[in-house]
Amino acid sequence: MSYDDFWFIDQRIQTRNLRRWLIWFILLFAFVTIGSILAVKSMYHDITSYEILSENPIVTVSEAKATNVNGYIKGEIRNESEEDVSNKYLCFMLCNENNDVIGTEYIEIGNLTLGQTKTYELQFKKDDIDRFYITVTDENK
Repeated sequence: MSYDDFWFIDQRIQTRNLRRWLIWFILLFAFVTIGSILAVKSMYHDITSYEILSENPIVTVSEAKATNVNGYIKGEIRNESEEDVSNKYLCFMLCNENNDVIGTEYIEIGNLTLGQTKTYELQFKKDDIDRFYITVTDENK
């Protein structure tokens, strides 16, 4: 065995081996990342059953999705009344398929001037949510 047979001495072979391992690592990382993203996104289902129990401010829902352990609700709040809205909260009553209330979540609206529109996003960690109700309240309890 000669001195040149060690892999860490021969720069040409070391570079080739490191390049191969780097390429394999990048391919494996890309495969796992893409697979994870696709697996997580496929677990979400749309929540199509909801009711908005408020007429002022006007609340709309643009997207509502849930898994068996968490979910999110996105939408807009628009003030079309004659006065500003302040110190109000959006109350979300999260229900299962039997319409049993699993949990209640609140988002502070803040100040809404006449004609102003704000977006909201609620992220929740509740199990098996299939429907929800939205109201506007003065307190967050």
